[in-house]
Amino acid sequence: MSEKLTCYLIDDEGAAHHIMTKYIERVPYLCLLGKSTDPFDGLDKVQELRPDILFLDVEMPYMTGVEFLRSLPQPHPTVIMVTASPQFAADTYSFESVAHYLLKPAGFDKFMEAINRVTKRLEFAVDPTAPIPTRPPAKRQLQENVDPRENVPYFLIKTDKKLVRVAPADIVFAEGMKDYIRLQLTDQLLITHMTMTRLEEMLPPSQFLRVHRSFIVRMQAIKEIDGNVITTIDGQKRVQIGVTYRDAVLEKLKINML
Repeated sequence: MSEKLTCYLIDDEGAAHHIMTKYIERVPYLCLLGKSTDPFDGLDKVQELRPDILFLDVEMPYMTGVEFLRSLPQPHPTVIMVTASPQFAADTYSFESVAHYLLKPAGFDKFMEAINRVTKRLEFAVDPTAPIPTRPPAKRQLQENVDPRENVPYFLIKTDKKLVRVAPADIVFAEGMKDYIRLQLTDQLLITHMTMTRLEEMLPPSQFLRVHRSFIVRMQAIKEIDGNVITTIDGQKRVQIGVTYRDAVLEKLKINML
């Protein structure tokens, strides 16, 4: 292996190209061979250039990250998946070449976590005399305090053999039914195969409340609370607050109480 790890980037978003390029340039033992917004062009380039590391977007038009890996002949480079929707990254772990994934927008600290995992996997010895890449303290503190789930713009929810785009702000509440969830949106009802625990892990924690073992409610969708009963903003649904959840619910809502 050479003195540097070579990289290639495939992502359909120009902003992601800018950020990832800056990150790669700051690490002295990484070398960016090229980048593409077109997965079909990237398929040819990866085979031609044979990089050590491939940064690959999960969700792209015309070809997803999973489809890209299925189309790419072996041997694969070591892959770091990049995604705005963490539920889809899990689909890529069936590929041995996938070492890690980054959740958009990824801070430099998360980027380095992924790189450190790759260097160990490739048994790449980092020069101990090389300068350590750092981020200015103010920026580092700001990014480390932001839960990445807060910046996820939308999810793709599988229902009736299709994927439906759902923004967090569209969700009124979710009701668990064993291994399925009734997802009440502002304009429709979706049924999807998922557990409440998994949904709770995906949702922005500052916007949603687990009020019962079977209910999650978007806080902005709460119209009133009468005793242990929540009425949603449309007035159509009354959700029971579980006894074990009540104190936590009231504590989180306390900031909006007069």
